[in-house]
Amino acid sequence: MKELVNQWFEQSVPFEGILACGVRFPDQSSISKTWAEGFEESAVENALRCVIDGFQIVQMNRINPSRLRWVYSGAFLYCERRPDGTCLGVFTAKNVESISLEELERFFREFQAVA
Repeated sequence: MKELVNQWFEQSVPFEGILACGVRFPDQSSISKTWAEGFEESAVENALRCVIDGFQIVQMNRINPSRLRWVYSGAFLYCERRPDGTCLGVFTAKNVESISLEELERFFREFQAVA
């Protein structure tokens, strides 16, 4: 499964409003891409490591989300987790008018559909 997700991720293309994105796997490995200044791949991968911790904390409180969103001063971080524990994180511009929400949803649907 990991190889299929890697292939999908490598072939994915940026959409309006995306700044960076990455995938974190259950084995704690990760991959990332950046398109905006100030987003280093290592920082994206570190954020995804923290996201996994966030999902675990929320689950400990008997909430089982598949998607979470973090709000930063200049960006949103949308994260979606697959049933196998693989997580996709997408940093977008904070200005909602500059984001293609349809493309963001498409991106998450594609991520969930990789089999």
